[in-house]
Amino acid sequence: MGTMMLVYMAAPIILFLINIIYGHKHNDWLIVNGALLAIFAALTFLRVYFCLPSRNLLSILISNGFWGAIYEAITINFWSTSSRNGNKKGFVVFMSGIGIFSAIFLVGLFGEIHSALSVKPTWQSISKQYSKSSEAPTFKRNETPVALAPNTVLNRVRKSMSDIPNSQYFDTSDTVQAQYYKGKPVYIIPLKYDGFFAMRRSQEIPGYFIVDATNQNAEPKFVKKPYKYAMSAYFNHDVDRQIYRNNPEWLTMSKPQLEIDDDGTPYWVQTVYKSETFSHRVNYQQLHVVVMNAQTGSQKTYSIKNLPKFIDEGITSDSAAQMNKVFGKYKHGFWNFSRTDVIKPTNNGPEDGVTSIFNRDGSISYFTDFTNPNSKADSAMGYSMINARTGKLTFYSANGIMDSTGAKENANQNYKAQQWKAKMPVLYNVNGRPTWVMTILDSSHAIRGYYYLDAQDQSIYGSGNNPTSALDAFRQALVNNGATARNTPGTKQKSIQGTVDRSVVVSDKNKVMFTLQGSNTVYTVNTNDYAKANLIRPGDKLKFKASVVKGQSVGNVEDFTNESLR
Repeated sequence: MGTMMLVYMAAPIILFLINIIYGHKHNDWLIVNGALLAIFAALTFLRVYFCLPSRNLLSILISNGFWGAIYEAITINFWSTSSRNGNKKGFVVFMSGIGIFSAIFLVGLFGEIHSALSVKPTWQSISKQYSKSSEAPTFKRNETPVALAPNTVLNRVRKSMSDIPNSQYFDTSDTVQAQYYKGKPVYIIPLKYDGFFAMRRSQEIPGYFIVDATNQNAEPKFVKKPYKYAMSAYFNHDVDRQIYRNNPEWLTMSKPQLEIDDDGTPYWVQTVYKSETFSHRVNYQQLHVVVMNAQTGSQKTYSIKNLPKFIDEGITSDSAAQMNKVFGKYKHGFWNFSRTDVIKPTNNGPEDGVTSIFNRDGSISYFTDFTNPNSKADSAMGYSMINARTGKLTFYSANGIMDSTGAKENANQNYKAQQWKAKMPVLYNVNGRPTWVMTILDSSHAIRGYYYLDAQDQSIYGSGNNPTSALDAFRQALVNNGATARNTPGTKQKSIQGTVDRSVVVSDKNKVMFTLQGSNTVYTVNTNDYAKANLIRPGDKLKFKASVVKGQSVGNVEDFTNESLR
């Protein structure tokens, strides 16, 4: 901290010495300069201690140039006397000081502008992959976990605060941390001090809450693991200050997040980087992670490739959101007035605009969809999945589907009377169709249900009290609405032939539903496409193609032939 004060005080200190050597020799002049130096020292101390300013060379140059120019400007009136007494040398030195520090300020300012304009290298440094498939991850019944909404978790934790000792001294964090703990997806919710005096009385935070992230009825469990270093702590127990003090060569990208190891020990995790000389640009290839023991304060900096095994989100959610912004905006650099290939993240996720996805392989990804910035259309241009441990971004292009904003608005219309809201929209592949999966919350953030919406046809949706019932309702809606399989990219079809067992004509839907002998699958054929389907009778021999997932019909039958009518 002392070193940073000297660095940011360099200009006032140098000018103080110059003014004393070449300026007036009477006491008033010494008092004025001494008072100014003391004021600047106090301001610098407050700034360094509480604001934790950047150690980047550009920031240091701008600060010194700015404060140096102000220092000299304040003392300019005192040079009039020396000028009348013929102290020309002092006047020249004084004016030279103004010029030098103004030049330093301008150099720093130029570097800032250059950093803002030359952003293509930052885009190029992102580890990215463009997926050849446009399909969203497949949603599997009873296998794909649907995570609880963070606001729901926080609401439940607040109701469980009485479980902790001296709860009057603490409050819940405003965020949750997703991770796998002993192979199970969980949320970690740290506590925070309820003010300075609460910290002084309690001395430490008694522990944290843990919640099963995919159990709709999960209740928070308090884990007694006392720790002293926290985001809400003051002075030397402030996490930000400790990381700042012990990592002088690194710049921070976001606020620390709390994760736990296999023994339940809490650690603060923060993404850091080294900027280039005379630039604030981030090189995503050189990201590192600071891991700090919340109990002891000991910390170590790791490269992304060498993270401890228990760290699931070395790339914090805020860092991922920044990466999405750069990826979508700067493919062709800053000077892209036609906005070619520019896409905009919708930021509809609950964690800094992204949504943590628990993958079946035990990893966590950040999901975000992108829309067109040039219009108000609610069409999705694609979506990204950022591996929270490695920082690798995978982009999936999309055509003809609505974005998450449109999906939320559609769902909200169905619950307008209740004033419930759709949250956490995530795109999945359900039976070969891109589908928005959303959680419905009331005003108190309690779960009221789940909503599945066809991303290509907003008239097709299903809802239920839990993810499974909503999925079944959505699949039935696909059948009832005759969703055409041929309009679904990447749908796998199966050639089928057999003898009709049962059939029924649903005239208001322009479709026929039937089953085959020896099969429980209900097939659907659109009579607008195949008029003779109205003539299907038990015993008819049929040949057709259809999309079938685990014995369920998912759309229209295609290449339909009734061999009994030949």
